[in-house]
Amino acid sequence: MEKHMERLPFPAKVFRGPGALKQVGDFCRTQGKNAFILGGKTALLKTEEQLAASLTEAGVKVVATEWYGGECTMENIEHLAGAAAAQKADFIIAVGGGKALDTGKAVAAKSKLPVITVPTIAATCAAATPLTVLYNNKGEFTSNLFLADCPAAIVIDTAIILATPVSWLIAGMGDTLAKMYELRAAASCMTPTSLTISAVMNGQICYDIIKRFGGEARQAVESQTLCGAFDSIVDAIILAAGISSIFGGDKLRNAAAHAIYNGFTKIPATHAVAHGSIVGYGNLCLLALEGRADAEIIEEITLAQNCGIPTTLKQIADLSDDEMRLGAEASCKAAAMSCMPFPVTAEMVLDAIRRVDALAAR
Repeated sequence: MEKHMERLPFPAKVFRGPGALKQVGDFCRTQGKNAFILGGKTALLKTEEQLAASLTEAGVKVVATEWYGGECTMENIEHLAGAAAAQKADFIIAVGGGKALDTGKAVAAKSKLPVITVPTIAATCAAATPLTVLYNNKGEFTSNLFLADCPAAIVIDTAIILATPVSWLIAGMGDTLAKMYELRAAASCMTPTSLTISAVMNGQICYDIIKRFGGEARQAVESQTLCGAFDSIVDAIILAAGISSIFGGDKLRNAAAHAIYNGFTKIPATHAVAHGSIVGYGNLCLLALEGRADAEIIEEITLAQNCGIPTTLKQIADLSDDEMRLGAEASCKAAAMSCMPFPVTAEMVLDAIRRVDALAAR
């Protein structure tokens, strides 16, 4: 029997807790002397002082600090990779939300350099995964770029994450719940292996953590109080969801919820809404596509409402019939939709939206 060799990437180090940013310098000096920092504008402002102090104390030089460009596009990645090479960077530090972190990971991969991710919001598992989601300059999803390696380190400063708007944590919970709903659906038509079973079961762990701690964590951000429930939800969003994606690889990652998100990026009115908020609503539509009973969908709507996740399309954007059809048709063309265990049409997506909205209004 021929043996099949697989290479599984995992994050090398994780620093987590209030004040974790202070540990950046000690780790970075093991990677080289010259740091190239990129990130979102707000994220850089919030972390610049602490990052500089930690790196300086460790004898590491910041050769450049750059805005990532606002969208994770190949043009921005190539530009920043060129800048990193010109500055003779030894490693990349990516700071911010999902698009900034994804840009940093792709810049590091193109430059053949290690990357340290510093998530300043808990909205996706981007800080942990060997994947970059690519968009065009209009903010429309284009494709996934699979990377050979995970970040060399993840620095999760929970004090910084707590100080961000609660909408980001809500989005993170919506995105993370998809690890259960989507992987369960996609795996149902796959031959089980140790990795697919691990991915699905880890997705269930994500779901269980959010069901247990989601409402309390949301309240913790609203009251600006660090607590165990908040820590648990951050772990689920960044680490547990990231591990589920790693186990799933490029074959078991997304399904209808992300396809609906990808499709609705074709509509400018949705661009101001966080990725995970739309995915969170898409989870409910996935259940409707599967033909699950009203009682089950209502139970999941109740969980979403407890976490603050949108449960009606109007909570995302007030769309015309033409815009809804555009989004539905584009979602069916997204690669993630092909991971569903049955063919999905635009009319099925529209019917699912109508059913979820009706159940949420009860």
